[in-house]
Amino acid sequence: MLEILLTYILAVFLLIATPGPVIALIIRNSSFYGFKTALFTSIGTNFASLILIAFAIAVILGVFKISPFILSIISLLGCAFIFYLGASSLYLAFKNYKNKSHLEIPQPLYKQNPTKTFTSSFLEGFGIAIGNPKDIIFFVAFFPQFIHITDSIALSLSILVFVWILLDFSILVSYAALTQKAIFLKYQNLIAIMSDVILMLVGIFGAYYLLQ
Repeated sequence: MLEILLTYILAVFLLIATPGPVIALIIRNSSFYGFKTALFTSIGTNFASLILIAFAIAVILGVFKISPFILSIISLLGCAFIFYLGASSLYLAFKNYKNKSHLEIPQPLYKQNPTKTFTSSFLEGFGIAIGNPKDIIFFVAFFPQFIHITDSIALSLSILVFVWILLDFSILVSYAALTQKAIFLKYQNLIAIMSDVILMLVGIFGAYYLLQ
């Protein structure tokens, strides 16, 4: 059973660490608003993951079935929200660039932008994760494949949930911390713009494939 658990850990690590809308949002918030904002955004994505996990567990235990139509609607709303975050942030980035003086000494973006409340940061993270097609597919279709790591379903589910939350939070916080390093601050404008573009593209292509 250890092999199944190790496979699960590797799968979760690759799923979370691979650049996507959640990572792009964490990098964007860390660049624009600082580490604390990105931290609360990470907590929001974690909370959304717990809800998706609860749905997956309910499906596994036969409590109820998830309608493909409802799943598609949630995913489409998630794509729209992802695109909105990217577009609004990109607008702010260009606005800041246009208004700032080129004679000023460069400062971290989070010292130039207005502060974001921790509540709004949490809700952003929650909103982008709850409708993330990648997470929905993983929890509903992939997650059940690992419930036999122990003889007890309850213990197996507890281990799987703990591993996910631990890896998810650790990886996202690591991204947020790395964005604060000097080499990242040097290219912070480019990183922020790339993150916004990624968010917009994920929203567009995610909606396109869902509507096919």
